Amino acid sequence: MRTTLALWIAFLVIIVLFAASLLAARQAGAGGLTRANAPAIPPERIILDSSDLVIEGCIAPLPSGEQEVRLKLYNMGLTTLREMRLEVALDGKPPKSPASPITIRRFPRRVTPEIVLLFDKTARRELSIKVDYRWGLLGSGGGSVSASKLLPPCQSAPSQ
Repeated sequence: MRTTLALWIAFLVIIVLFAASLLAARQAGAGGLTRANAPAIPPERIILDSSDLVIEGCIAPLPSGEQEVRLKLYNMGLTTLREMRLEVALDGKPPKSPASPITIRRFPRRVTPEIVLLFDKTARRELSIKVDYRWGLLGSGGGSVSASKLLPPCQSAPSQ
């Protein structure tokens, strides 16, 4: 009888500790656990910063008069992002290449893809971006984030 009671008490203690850890994780904020390994990106280059996704970017003028926008994506979530859809516009105009929206079927955690977009010359360097995505093993969760920011110039020469 005492052994059974001791097992039940131990079982309840484990449940209480598990619930307390979930509560602590929730109070730390969405993504608070994953920010420990966040990349060191200069703040002026961050275009979008959410709990699951960070996008950095810059703009480089081309000799032809067009503009090249370079975006680098970081998955900050706990799982692979799936069915990611990016809608991008520079000064309200869609890119010439590749066509918007851009779809990424599977975006694992440790991969940092770079997307290079080609735009016609615009008056302003204001980039607007909207991202819809699913996450989880079967795509059970999801999110949608958007941002708009004035792009800084790229430090390196444009890729051609």
